Formats: sequence, structure tokens, C-alpha cells
Amino acid sequence: MMDDAPQMSDKAAAYAPTAESLRAHAAPDWFRDAKFGIFVHWGPYSIPAFAPHKRAMDQLGDAGGEVSFADTPYSEWYQNTMLFEDGATAAYHRATYGEDYSYERFGEAFNAALEGWDPVSWAQLFKRSGARYVVLVTKHHDGFVLWPSDVENPNKAGWHATRDVVGELAAAVRAEGLKFGVYYSGGVDWTFKHKRIESFADFMVSMPGEAEGYTAYANAHYDELIERYQPDYLWNDIAYPSAQASFDILAKYYNTVPEGLTNDRWITPDGILPEGAFDKPEGLTGLLPPMPQVWDARTPEYGMFDRILPFQWETTRGMGHSFAYNRNETDEDYITRDGIAAMLARSACFNGNVLLNVGPRGDTRIPPGQASRLEAIGAWLGAVGPAIQDTRPVALPETEVAGVPIGATRNGNTLYLHLFGVPGAVSLDIRLPEGVAEVRSVRQLQGAVTDWSTEAGTLHVTVPQWADTAVQILEIEDKG
Repeated sequence: MMDDAPQMSDKAAAYAPTAESLRAHAAPDWFRDAKFGIFVHWGPYSIPAFAPHKRAMDQLGDAGGEVSFADTPYSEWYQNTMLFEDGATAAYHRATYGEDYSYERFGEAFNAALEGWDPVSWAQLFKRSGARYVVLVTKHHDGFVLWPSDVENPNKAGWHATRDVVGELAAAVRAEGLKFGVYYSGGVDWTFKHKRIESFADFMVSMPGEAEGYTAYANAHYDELIERYQPDYLWNDIAYPSAQASFDILAKYYNTVPEGLTNDRWITPDGILPEGAFDKPEGLTGLLPPMPQVWDARTPEYGMFDRILPFQWETTRGMGHSFAYNRNETDEDYITRDGIAAMLARSACFNGNVLLNVGPRGDTRIPPGQASRLEAIGAWLGAVGPAIQDTRPVALPETEVAGVPIGATRNGNTLYLHLFGVPGAVSLDIRLPEGVAEVRSVRQLQGAVTDWSTEAGTLHVTVPQWADTAVQILEIEDKG
């Protein structure tokens, strides 16, 4: 057990392995306060680090709207994408490594590079970014495991990291005061079953299960992750082979780490779909996984919500169009500092978090363009953090002011109004939310307010020059 890991509750087991019992769990306050986390995709796929396109996943649809995985921008899908013989990835693989060079050799190269890895420098950078939690991919779809598991892969011996990447990064992250979570690809493992995935419809037929001996294998992995590292966040991907197995895992997890949480990617072939499992809430952009029976936070991919919904959510995306490092992406492909700031402000206003991915290179270095953005957003949060972190969303009477979308957050007696853009006027009338008793002061973060007054629930404010940022934030102190 790691010294800084969350300690198991002394209370009797509070959760039973049933959907009804598990649904009583809710996202903890630390997660709601954090607003910002770092995702890390890093594995054998980081050695070739190649994906054929820079377009976003949701822009790859054909005339019928179906996404072709031959064109996926996700470089972590290299092992699958190289199976499209006429595709760019297969051509790159042949030209760079040769026709007979197996994907398994990337595991050898990854382990060789691991000798020079410095997890502490990563953790320190993540701390400087202002993020409050880190989620590491411990096993992606290629089945490569990033910890010294006692559960041997029956189909590919030695397919694991030679260092305890999970444990070492967990210790480094927690030493910086950050929470630590683990991602696990529960629904896809190409070492057990790999039918070439060509579209989203192929996911379920490519999912291994009881017949392949995968259910017990994945369960045993989750047992290890929970017992050894007591992760603050259990982030499953794609799906899971058995509903009851998922309930067993989550009951063990919640009883071990009561202040932990899980995401919404636990749909199972044998499970009961809840009502509205495939609904897309109004105001959604990007991809949203189908809703399982048990979850704490919804996880839109490369997407957001534009209104307050009655649940916690977390948008996730890469710096560019890939999660893992893609050598085809340049600095221009990465999201800007202002783009990240806008995501953080919008998510805070509408009950969400941002899980921004970092894709380290195969040589263990975080690309300079990605590192510089983490430093920049950390500086921005240093100036406006109280308007984002440790806040709760506030419903406003209007969604737009002077042609600019608006949202709000609150922390105690301080209300923050977020304008997502630069208004075309310097004087604005903004209708205040219910509960504002008596305004005592108004100021603009990173700017100046020259005049303000309130009348009949409306704030009249003059800002001579709006800040040079994607988000304009007004701080309002009220009597409460």
C-alpha cells in the first residue's frame, strides 16, 4: 500500500454489489471542487506515434454519419489502424519499420526508454498547471499493462512495463498534493480478441468476455489496482464484459475508497440499459458514451454541455486531435491557452470538469508544445482560479449578454459572472440570479471596472477595456 494513498474506511461495507446500492454513491466534493484534471495516454503506441489525420473524430463521418476507424486521429489506436492495408498508418509502418515488424516490438522499445523516465518532473509540471488530479492509462486497448501485475496475460507473456509506472506516478503525483486515478480499458483488449474495428458498431463484437477468459482477467486486474494503489478515480473505458462483475468491482472500490468516483463507461452486453441510455442531452457537443446503470460522472469526449444539468460531468480531450502523442501534429494543432481557459470556465459554470490529456513521447518527454500550454493555463488559473475552482454553478435569468454567452459560479458570498467572449459594448446590463441580496463590490478579474450600480435585480457595469482573454470574469461580492 502506498503511504499517501487514501485509507480504507473503518466503517462496515456501505455498498453492496447491486445497481440499486451503488447508485447511492455520488461524485465526491473534491472532484466537484477540482474542475481540472490531467489525463495521460502513454504506452507502446507512443513509439511509432502516428495517426493519419488531424481532423477531429466527430468530423470523420461518411455520408451516413458513420465514423471509419481507418481514419482515426487517435495514435493510441495504431495497432488497429495499421490493419487497414491501404491506409496511411499501414503505409507508414511498412516504410518505417518494414512489413514484418510486429507491434509487440514497440513494447520492447517502450521498456528500453523507461529507464530514463522521471515521474517527479511530470508530477511537478502537472502541479504547476493548476490541475488537481491525474488519471493515468494503466492498460489501453493493446493490452499492455503499466504495473507489475501478478496476473499473467495468457495470450502474450511479458506484455507489461518493466517499471511500476502506475505506482511511481501515483507516488509522485500524491507528493504534489494531487489526487491520482487509473484508466483501464475494460471493454477492449486486443490480446484476447481483435476483430479489426472499422466503426463504432464493431465495438461490441470485438469485446472479449467469458469465452475468452477475459472477465476473470480484467476483474483480477481491477482487484490489484484497487488494493495496491487505492485510486481516487476509477476510469473505465468503452464497456465491461459482465454487469455483475462491474457491480462487484465498484462495490469493492467504493467500500475501499469511499471518497473515490467512477465514470460512465461501464455498459455491458448482458446488462439492463437504463431509460434514456442513448439520449443526447440538449446543448451537447462531441461524443457521449451510452449511459450504464451505475456512474458518478458523465464523460463527453471532445465535447461540452452549455447549460446546467442535474448531474456531474467531465469533458475529456487531447491537446490536439489525438490523445497519445501523434508525430503528425504540430504546435498549431494543439488547443490554445485561451481554448483551455474557455473550457474550464464553461465547465465550471455548467457543473462539469475538464480532463485534459497529455501525450508524452516514446522517449518519456512531454512535448514542449503541450508542456508550455500547461504552464500557461497554470498562470491563468493563478490569476482567476477562485472563479473556477472550489465553486458551484449558478443559474442565470439569461444565457447571453451583448451578444456573448454568459454563465456564473459562486463561492460563498462571491458570485462570478463569466462572459465567453469580448462584448461589443463597454457598458452592460446583466440580470442577476436569485439570492443576490446586496451587492457590495464589483471588479473585473484581469481588468478594471470604472462604474457599477444595481437596480431591480440588474447589474449596470462599465468596463472601459475588456481583458485580452477568451473569458471575461466579473467578481461580485454580495451580502449573501
